[in-house]
Amino acid sequence: MKNLDRFRAETVARQDPGGSNRFGEMINRYLGAVSYPDPYAVVPVKTTAGAPVKTTAGAPVTMTVTDGTVLVGVDDSAISSIAVDHAAIEAELHGWALRLVNVRRTGADEAGESLLRRLTDRVHASAPSVVVSSRLAVGAHPAQLLLAAAGDADLLVVGHRHGATSTALGRSVADRVGRHHAGPVLVVRMPGWPAGPEFGARPLVVAVDGSAPARAAAEFAYAEARVRGCDVTQLHLVGDRMDLARRLEDRDGVRVHHRIMSGDPASALLAESARAAAVVIGRSRHEVIVPTLLGPAAHLLPQRALCPVFLVG
Repeated sequence: MKNLDRFRAETVARQDPGGSNRFGEMINRYLGAVSYPDPYAVVPVKTTAGAPVKTTAGAPVTMTVTDGTVLVGVDDSAISSIAVDHAAIEAELHGWALRLVNVRRTGADEAGESLLRRLTDRVHASAPSVVVSSRLAVGAHPAQLLLAAAGDADLLVVGHRHGATSTALGRSVADRVGRHHAGPVLVVRMPGWPAGPEFGARPLVVAVDGSAPARAAAEFAYAEARVRGCDVTQLHLVGDRMDLARRLEDRDGVRVHHRIMSGDPASALLAESARAAAVVIGRSRHEVIVPTLLGPAAHLLPQRALCPVFLVG
């Protein structure tokens, strides 16, 4: 049996047959089948709109170009592979295409192209219906190049290296991208990954304080929960004028659990991140002029959360 065939067989064998929602079914396709580094050799995979694609195993897979795009920044780290898995799941959930971008200081070696081929084959192993393209960017400023490449993307995904503070001004690439990209950003921080099969059943957690960025985050959380099929836990800061007489409501098919959040918002959200599939938080690019109560949490969560973090607004 070829290596990619073996990987596919292991993936199917390890799936949780009791996935409670779409996201749970997809994430459990990856859990238990993840290995770093990937244990198989890869070959280039070309994607052509509407045409059969030959994978390493030689099986044709018909792919269809979609209107949306998920862009994921990749490098040689283990967290980058996890970020690709989450990006592929988002692409499959929304019916969007996936674009991989690797930034190298020099284009003279084959390491970047080899990485992109390996990660492309990784996506096709568990999500063969997702259209995948890749790009190698060469330059000295990874965050700037990634931001430029993501200008037309519907979602930008980046892995956060735990404890890393390299690049200009002492900020990680993930931190700079999260601060400056205009659209939604998914920062993948997954200490202790892979998690158990219950991870896919966890809710999305969103915090609101009455500000415009928080309202945008809540709407994003509802929309994401609809495609995932999961619940939303909405945390309210005291004084956000929300009537919490109804602790549970239905928002167009999404169950929303309302709770009052007291104390430091960042600490409360960090605690919730241990029980969430992802945290959604609004961020403002003009906080210096108009600060929000959740502003500090938006800066801290991508660095310390125990689950992926969506930055919206």
